[in-house]
Amino acid sequence: MRHLKWYLVTAMLSGGYAAADTIAWVGTDFPPMAMSQGEHAHGGYIDALYKHLKESLPQHDFHEEIVPWTRAMAMAQRGGPYCLISAFQTPERDAFLRFTAPYGYLYPIGIVIRAQDQERFAPYLNPEGNFLLDAALKQSGIGMGVASSRSYGPRIDGLIKPLISNRAKNIHQSYQDESTKFLLAMLAGKRFDYMLAYPSEVEYYGGPSNAFRFYPIHGNHELLPGRFSCTKSPETDRVFADVSRLVPTKNSHAVFMAAYERWLPKYLVKSYRQRLADLPVSNP
Repeated sequence: MRHLKWYLVTAMLSGGYAAADTIAWVGTDFPPMAMSQGEHAHGGYIDALYKHLKESLPQHDFHEEIVPWTRAMAMAQRGGPYCLISAFQTPERDAFLRFTAPYGYLYPIGIVIRAQDQERFAPYLNPEGNFLLDAALKQSGIGMGVASSRSYGPRIDGLIKPLISNRAKNIHQSYQDESTKFLLAMLAGKRFDYMLAYPSEVEYYGGPSNAFRFYPIHGNHELLPGRFSCTKSPETDRVFADVSRLVPTKNSHAVFMAAYERWLPKYLVKSYRQRLADLPVSNP
């Protein structure tokens, strides 16, 4: 999120027009978007979309593979029979991928604070309730936690990377795996004052105790469209066409909404639905 990435690898069987397509969903675990093991195995919203595709497109033979994100992206860049389920559309990816209409919309990465500190951070919220990150970063007395190996997107990275390079005392880095889990524990322990995460991560790792509060970041607050995508290779033509026809259906949107809202903090559901209602009707 950015980024949880699930990939659709399509191998066209030889032997005639009637042969079925063998589809392997290749992805990386990124709780709670996608989870292949543990207490909530297959309970993520990407998992729900995979199940929906498998049931809705029985003409294709689906199976799953879990690989590192870098390997999956390299496969897609090489071209061939590959499709992706949740890579966000970017100008760079447009060069080798074709994207469907959105199957749904997600909150972008935002700011997480301790719920008890809402009054303290009120001066850093604009009238729309979005967090003024650039203003907060100028305050040396307010500490921020970040994951050392994670990219938060061009705009946010542009604000925090120079501070990291200059060893700013108000930036605290986490070097552990499952960095969000450790950062939330450190935030709860008052090792610093705020951090970056998706709201679904906060719900998954922090639990429904309302100990934390999430705010979208001003300038990075627009909901992100989730889209299926495939390489531009001819091997993916049939699968991409089938998926593209499935995406606009009400059932597809309902599957995503139910699974996504399960992992949203309850206080965010109402504002999430309002943001959805405010989207332009013609948004592709």
